[in-house]
Amino acid sequence: MIFTCDNCGFIFSRSEETEQCPDCGKYEVRPANETEQKEFSERMAELSRSEHSEKPRIPNIEDAELSMFSSFSFRLPATALQIDSSMIVDIVVEYGENPANKSDLAGNVWVRQEGGMTSSFLMPIHLPAKPDEAPREQVNRIFASLNGDDAFRTKLFNFIIQRPKMEGGAENG
Repeated sequence: MIFTCDNCGFIFSRSEETEQCPDCGKYEVRPANETEQKEFSERMAELSRSEHSEKPRIPNIEDAELSMFSSFSFRLPATALQIDSSMIVDIVVEYGENPANKSDLAGNVWVRQEGGMTSSFLMPIHLPAKPDEAPREQVNRIFASLNGDDAFRTKLFNFIIQRPKMEGGAENG
């Protein structure tokens, strides 16, 4: 129940009827009218928003927005980039429909040294989406795009040459 104090104007809620204002202590309390109830609700909503905006909130599973991604991977020896090294890199491409632009096929390219523990982000990819394109065709198109992309080759080249050598002649990732 929502109440208003006629002495100080304080609007408050209680689960039971009360005669005394918790703010000024006077016995001039009455049930709040429609306008006062609306004002109270707006104040409580704002208080709740400001409380939650300052604290991180971990969503429960029902709040999560799901996105479907596909991926493919391939291995490439450093010698394919004319680097004199025995290093082999694993390249993983994660891709899917861009949620912000349904006409865009977007993804990320990741790379790690074969046997390495961590992957490094190499670059994003964007291609126009084709309606009803089969996944295999998407993979082929993305792979062809990477194969002809000088930026991809340059970033991959830089990744490989920046890997330090491990003891025993093998390179580290």
